[in-house]
Amino acid sequence: MDLTAAVANLGLDADRTRDPASFAIGGRTPRIAARPASREEAAEALRAAAREGLRVVPWGGGVALPFESAPEHYDVALDLGGLDRVVEYEPDDLTLTAECGVTLGSLRAKLAERGQELPIEGARATRATLGGAIAANAVGPRRRAFGAPRDRVLGARYLLGDGTTARSGGKVVKNVAGYGVHRLLCGSRGGLAIVLEASLKLQPAPEQRVGLVFAATERDLADGARWRSLARLELAALTVVSTTTASGIHAAGTPFLVVAGCEGDTAWVAEQERHVCAALGLPLAKRTGAEAVELWTKLEDLEEQSGERLTLVTADCTPDALERVNAFAPGIPLAFHVLAGRLMLWPRGGEAEPLLPMLLHDGGWVVVDARPTSAFGLAKPKPPAVLAMRAALREAIDPTRRFALGEDWVERSL
Repeated sequence: MDLTAAVANLGLDADRTRDPASFAIGGRTPRIAARPASREEAAEALRAAAREGLRVVPWGGGVALPFESAPEHYDVALDLGGLDRVVEYEPDDLTLTAECGVTLGSLRAKLAERGQELPIEGARATRATLGGAIAANAVGPRRRAFGAPRDRVLGARYLLGDGTTARSGGKVVKNVAGYGVHRLLCGSRGGLAIVLEASLKLQPAPEQRVGLVFAATERDLADGARWRSLARLELAALTVVSTTTASGIHAAGTPFLVVAGCEGDTAWVAEQERHVCAALGLPLAKRTGAEAVELWTKLEDLEEQSGERLTLVTADCTPDALERVNAFAPGIPLAFHVLAGRLMLWPRGGEAEPLLPMLLHDGGWVVVDARPTSAFGLAKPKPPAVLAMRAALREAIDPTRRFALGEDWVERSL
């Protein structure tokens, strides 16, 4: 195929051509890959794809998409990395509007200059884009303290499947009105529309940050009383990591590391630290300030380790929730963001086959993601009402089925 001609058919200049091999999903390569340089070019490309009946996948930093299950039909990869402007930043109002291709890392650096932060987490922040984080509704170790992207997005401008530009919400809290379509797009994985830009609520950076790293055994994790004593501390993060997945965090001779994060004013952080150490003992390491931020980043990056991955959630937000996991699959690589009840497993061999039914039926866990989806026979099907609701939403927002990942979005868990 003449890629230059194909991109021209999308209404773009020849220099917008990209190598389709760089945009494979689950081993499936698109026919065309293009990188628009503006919202107008992105809209023109989508209108042209609609005229030609082509199925489109929007791309951000390519952090997670390559490892997803291949879509049934995949014609065009639309690389949105060229849409990377900060449109409007109001430090006094704690709001920011930025285009979808700006990276989380660049936003964090810009906001840190004013003592502010964007409470959206995501793996590989130097590559991960704002649009990708919104599409994935990405969360990390500080999920309970930060919320998810849908809690932070005040409004968005987005492209529908026919190339029409639409908007919902607003730029500040007071003028948010109408249907919250921008919230529906959080977690839609690029299956409903393309987020072009988003307006977001920011927050002041904390006065102090402290990260504490502890060694732990299976017996330590099973001691429920120890962990319940920390429940009232409102920690920023509490993550259990198997040492097989803890590369770069700390070396330890125990099966697990526990990372406790404290953020807030100096006096409160000192009080949190005192209680945590009283419950868990002497830490292996203590990180403060920028080093604590680096520790949070390493915890975020755990999400995108290589290999098949299962992500589950539970309402039992203490480390002893792992007791049954350890009993059925000792030594399985895992990371558990405790306060968010979010567990990531990297099964080896046939470990998932006996473990998954036990977790779903007897352990109270719910699968929220699997990579690739086809790798696991999920034992607990989605409720018919959820599937029907999602199908109806897709019919309303993308009736022409322009976005290739739409079927995947309908079928995934909430």
